[in-house]
Amino acid sequence: MKEEKDTKTKVVLGMSGGTDSSVTAMLLQQQGYHVIGVSLWFFGTNNSFESSDPIPDFILEAQKLAQQLGIEHHVIDARREFRETIIQFFLDEYLAGRTPSPCIQCNPQLKWKLLLEKANELNCEFIATGHYIQIRKEANTFYIFKGKDPAKDQSYFLWNLGQNILSRTLTPLGIYTKTEVREIAKDFGFAEVAKKKESMGICFMDRMDYRDFLQEMIPDLDQKIGRGKVTDTKGKHLGWHDGYPYYTVGQKRGLELKEKSGLMVSRIDAGTNTLILEKKEDLNVMNLRVSDYYFNDIADSKLPNISTIVRGLGRNPQKFSCLQLLNTTELEVKLEDPAWAIAPGQPVAFYIGNKLIGGGFAE
Repeated sequence: MKEEKDTKTKVVLGMSGGTDSSVTAMLLQQQGYHVIGVSLWFFGTNNSFESSDPIPDFILEAQKLAQQLGIEHHVIDARREFRETIIQFFLDEYLAGRTPSPCIQCNPQLKWKLLLEKANELNCEFIATGHYIQIRKEANTFYIFKGKDPAKDQSYFLWNLGQNILSRTLTPLGIYTKTEVREIAKDFGFAEVAKKKESMGICFMDRMDYRDFLQEMIPDLDQKIGRGKVTDTKGKHLGWHDGYPYYTVGQKRGLELKEKSGLMVSRIDAGTNTLILEKKEDLNVMNLRVSDYYFNDIADSKLPNISTIVRGLGRNPQKFSCLQLLNTTELEVKLEDPAWAIAPGQPVAFYIGNKLIGGGFAE
């Protein structure tokens, strides 16, 4: 068992009502921390922001657990801020012909930011989350490392968390697998917590297809954009599509082609509402431009044996890469192994072994 901490050491814990944050609360209490639960209310029914709106079930679950554990609990209503920043970013990116990952924006701009602000308000030394990552200090720099459970590793979405956040964040679940976390919940006497289902996909879409979400949020989307042309790289007209925001690089589904070709989307021209198609093998790239990069220590970008991850747990280049900084916002990735179907806007993360050193956005 780990050495217990001073019971006066206070920590703000982000609580979602799920298994992971619930077990995190239990572990922190066991380790001697004074835990204060905070649930972030980011989205509601029909994008309503009224104070009279019913509290979501996940917050009620978090409140119930906090009461059972005897810990203080707060709710931060950030629905309007979430709508105006994260959801608007998501919509704007698709309207620009890009493929966004809203979690990358939400983590530093809202989630961790709000937890840290609450911690400062309540005079708490740390914040904590139920992420399956480990945070370690090397020399004077804090780094995120992949968690023990490769199927649950969430480091890929966290490359832009700054030192002010990492230096004050606790992530107890990083040394466990999901199976072990469920067993811990049972051992603490919370069998129901152990049975909670996983939350999947983008949180604010509630398992909805992103195309349906775009139509819901922008009711006149089809009238604004409409059908567009499908061409090959030489401009030959191959058919039609339903509107460029509904497609991403590497997609074949939903294209109305004059004849079967086996081609797939390689580029989206939002200005002309045109999709350009190529063969599957032509979507492989050996060089990748990355914008808005961030590193915990910029010197790490010059090190050997850097792995470039483009899709989290999905298909990625298998070998190492070399990074070349072009200016203060852009860099070039030279890959030893090709990356396939890279879409502008996708997050790109850089690792050395299991250590996350930085990231950026594919261009």
